[in-house]
Amino acid sequence: MVATVTTVGELCWTWYAQVEAESEAFWSRPDAGQRQGETPPRPQSLVHTKRALTYVCSPDGGIGNLRLDEVTTLQLEQWLDGHKRISRSRAEEIRIALRAAFRSSVRLGILPTDPMAGVSPVRRHDPRPVALEAEELRTIRRILREEPTLKITQTTAKNLDVLLVLLLGAALRVGEAAALRWGDLALDGDMPTVSVTGTQVEVTGQGAFRQDVPKTDFSNRTVLLPPAVVAALRSIQPGRCKPSDWVFPTRNGNCWNSGNAGKIVKVIVAKSEGALEQHRVTFHKLRSTAATAIAEAHSDHVTAQVLGHKPQGVTQSHYIARREVAPDVRDVLQTLVESSDPARKLVAEVAAAAPAATSGRTAKRHLRVV
Repeated sequence: MVATVTTVGELCWTWYAQVEAESEAFWSRPDAGQRQGETPPRPQSLVHTKRALTYVCSPDGGIGNLRLDEVTTLQLEQWLDGHKRISRSRAEEIRIALRAAFRSSVRLGILPTDPMAGVSPVRRHDPRPVALEAEELRTIRRILREEPTLKITQTTAKNLDVLLVLLLGAALRVGEAAALRWGDLALDGDMPTVSVTGTQVEVTGQGAFRQDVPKTDFSNRTVLLPPAVVAALRSIQPGRCKPSDWVFPTRNGNCWNSGNAGKIVKVIVAKSEGALEQHRVTFHKLRSTAATAIAEAHSDHVTAQVLGHKPQGVTQSHYIARREVAPDVRDVLQTLVESSDPARKLVAEVAAAAPAATSGRTAKRHLRVV
C-alpha cells in the first residue's frame, strides 16, 4: 500500500504498473481503434514514460529515495531545472510522468496536494518546419541510385527510393508507410488510394512491429495517390502478392524497420560531400516538404486533413464532418515527386538544349544550299 512514508520511486513504479496494465488491456482489444473518448497511453508512449522514471529513480542524481511527506515543489523545481539544462525534451518527459504519478497519490488520499502542480512547465525550443528544395531531393535520390559504396543491395535501394516517393507523394509518416500491406493500397482505376489504418512502433524487448491503430484517432485516413507514386509502387509490387504481404518487406518476410532505413539516409547525407545537411534530411522533413507544398497550393485546413492531424477550433472540431477520403491534392504532390527525380531533370535539360542545337544545324544547311 502506498503511504506518506512511501518513496517517490515506489510511488512512480506502482503508478506505472497500473497504467501499463490498463494500456495492455485496452489496446489488445480488436475494436480499440474504433473506440472514442479518453484512452490509455499506447504501448510505444509508455517507452518514453518508463525512460523518464529511470531518471527519477537513478541512484546517481535521482530523487527516487525521497519520502512523499518530505517532497516539496521547490525541490522538484530545482531538480528538474538540472535536466532542462541537459535536454528540454527529457525534462518534459520527466515532468509529465511525475505529474501523473503525484496526481494519483492525491486521488488516493495519500497526499493532500500535488507538489508537481506548482512546478514550471518546460518550454521547449522546437525547430522551425523545414521544406527541402528540389535540388536536395534530387541529390538524395541520385546518390541512392548511383552511389556504389552505400553497401546496400539493389532491392534495398529500390525499396528505399519508392519509400521516399511515397512519403513525398502521400505525406505519410514513415511509420505509417513502413506498416503498409498491399491490401491497404488500391492502385487500379482513376482514384488510386492508400488507406492508413496502422503504424509501425518499436517497443523494448519486442522490436519493431505493426500496431493496428495509427498514431492518433485522426490519423485514420485514405489519401489519393498521384500517378508518380502509383508507378513507383507498381515497380516493386510482386507478381503474386496477398493483401497481407508487406509493401516493404525484409529478407525474412517481416516489415521494414524504419529506424534501419533512417540509418541509410544518414549515410547518403555523408556521401553527399556537403551538398546535404544532416539536420535537414530526415523522413520527417519529407513529410514537412509535402505539407508545405499542399498548404501553399490549398490551405492549412486541407493540409491537416491530408496529414491526418486533429482539426483546430470549435467549428472544425464540432461542426464540420470529417471526410473518409482526404482532399484531392494529387496535382501538387505529382509536381513535387517529379521535381525530386534526377532522371527527369536530365531529360528536361536535354530537351531544353535540343531546339538550339537543331536551329544551328538548320542554319548551316541553309547556308550550304545557298
